[in-house]
Amino acid sequence: MKAKVLRKFKDKHTKKICKKGEIIEVNKERFEEINSTSHGVLVEEVEGSVNYEEMTKKEIVKHAKEKGIELNMRMTKEEMVKELM
Repeated sequence: MKAKVLRKFKDKHTKKICKKGEIIEVNKERFEEINSTSHGVLVEEVEGSVNYEEMTKKEIVKHAKEKGIELNMRMTKEEMVKELM
């Protein structure tokens, strides 16, 4: 998922300085980890950013339905993602 940096911080895994306003790529677990520090909320999810790789086929179908798109469960996950792009 893409996240917008709200406050400057140093990523403890990459040792990179993330500056306010920068867009970074993180997974859901890392997003939650960054925001669970004593420093408060440091990043926010960029609207419309969805990481299909971390989703199950069932979650992708549900997400598509919310967008008004019907997907067939017989499709592969890759076919579903292509349909949503």
